[in-house]
Order: sequence, then C-alpha cells, then structure tokens
Amino acid sequence: MGLNKNFHVFSNGILSADQHVFRFDSSEGKMSRIPVENVSSFNLYGGITLTSGALALAVKYNICLHLFGFYGNYLGSFWPKESYFSGDLTIKQSLAYADYRYRVLLATKLLNGINRNMVALLKKFHGNSEGVSFNVGDNTIENLMLSEARMRRTYYSRIDELLPDEFKIDSREKRPPSNYGNSLISFGNSLLYSEFVTQARKTSVNITIPFYHSPESGRFALALDLSEVFKPGLVDRLILSLTRQGVLRAGTDHFHDIGNGILLNEKGRKLFVENWENWLDSSSYNERLKRKVSHRELIRMELHKYSKEIEGIEEYKPVKLPDD
Repeated sequence: MGLNKNFHVFSNGILSADQHVFRFDSSEGKMSRIPVENVSSFNLYGGITLTSGALALAVKYNICLHLFGFYGNYLGSFWPKESYFSGDLTIKQSLAYADYRYRVLLATKLLNGINRNMVALLKKFHGNSEGVSFNVGDNTIENLMLSEARMRRTYYSRIDELLPDEFKIDSREKRPPSNYGNSLISFGNSLLYSEFVTQARKTSVNITIPFYHSPESGRFALALDLSEVFKPGLVDRLILSLTRQGVLRAGTDHFHDIGNGILLNEKGRKLFVENWENWLDSSSYNERLKRKVSHRELIRMELHKYSKEIEGIEEYKPVKLPDD
C-alpha cells in the first residue's frame, strides 16, 4: 500500500520478522514480505499469531499493532515504549483534567466543533441541518454529554434522509449493529479511533488523559474526545459517498448476518478500508500552513493543537474539515 501506510490484515496467519522486514504467512500458504520503512501501523482482523521478532521490530520502529474483534470493533493495541514521552506535558494534562471548569470550557469548544462539522456535512449533501444543535449554556460535563446525545439523534435522523433506504440508521446501535447503516458507522469509527492512536505515537501527547470522556482503564480516552470532531467529515461523509454511489451494496455482496447483527464481510471490509485509506491520504489546501494537508496529517495536527492549549501556547480550536 505504498510508503508509510497502515497495513490491514484480514487473513489468519503468522506475523514474524526477518531481519528488517515483516513477514506474514497466511493460513492459505501465501507469504508476504513488508519492509519496515513502509509501515505506519498494522490493523489485524483475523486470527494472527505474533512472534517475538515481529514485536521487537515494532518496538524498534515505533509501530502500533491494532487488534479488531469479530464485529469489526477496536479491541486494543500493542503499544511500543514511548518515543516522544513528555513527563511535563503529562503533568499539565493531569492538572487540566483536575480543573473541572476548564474541562467544561474545553468540552464546550469540542461540541461547537462537532456541531459545525455536522452542519457542514449536511449542507454539503443538501440535507436539513435544522435542530442539529446543543445547549451551549450547560455547565457540567454530564449535561453536555446529554445535550450531545440529543444533537446526535437529530443529526443521524438527518443523515437518514440522505442515505439510501437500505442503509438507514434508524437508531444508533453498536454491538452487534443490527442494520447496514450501523454496521458501517461502527466500523468507520473504529478505524478513526485506531488512526488517532497511531498518530499519537508521533506526538508527546498522553492520550490516556481526556477532558471530556472519563479516563477509564483500557482505553485511550483523549482519542475518544478528539476523534468526535472528525466523525462527520471523515467517517460519515465516506459512508454517504460509498452508499449513494453504489460502491457498497446491501446484501450478501458486502455484508453477512451474524446472529442478531449485520457485519461487513471480508470483501466489504477490504473495500471500505481501501476507500478509507485513500480518503485519509486525500489532501486540501490549508490556509494557515500555505500548503496542501492530508486528512491523516490533520489528525496529527489536532493532537499538536491540543498540546499547545495545555502548554498555554495557543487556544485550542477544533478542526473545521474542508468542504472539497
């Protein structure tokens, strides 16, 4: 998939290392060699055996390995030792989390950014953005979350007006997703979350310390916070494009029924992932930097912007995703 890319492995097999090259031997007997300099991360969906050599190579070159579950949901990551760790920034992030009023201020900024990108997406597809809003006056995290939930319900009902009938969301469900629309949203959100984790490896931000979501064990809560503002312009826009253009089709071509749920099959996942990676690599002109910037780079920039807020260098303003 080119230089410095995310590699998505859907087959069962063994991931090992041969000097400075990753080697994947699939259960079907196929062997692939992947030069380490080509790899940004591995996303593993099948039953994969990891050798100590593969893990050692990942540590040496700061490469994350992300694991996905049966439903396409993110399970966790092999997290190499920190390359850009900043104890000073971690302390400042912790102090920011302890300052409740400050957290409410940051959360309000975040929700303003989420709302702006929701409205922008609906307008781009000539949809109805009326009522897609939250209560700016809420002064607790809990009330902001309730207000955000109401905003999202309205937003998804507006998205349903733009989706083909067979992909309508109806109501948001996760594990297992019970319809085609929910299946795509869950898978896309998992890919976005793992991309935030990958990009965080290239910054000094501690993504276990959030300001909006709770810092529960076993998850990178700051990635949950900051990824929210990207969901409309990256995940939802891609889903609208793929379904409205007929690239992804309901039925057995790209999905399969599992118990009470509907999931992308291997063909559907590969198709979604291929378009997702191309979408992350697509770029638009950034007025501030005076050059083109990819969506992947915008994610890393968002982490840097947040660190500048915490350092007191520059006010955090959530990304406004480009319209082109």
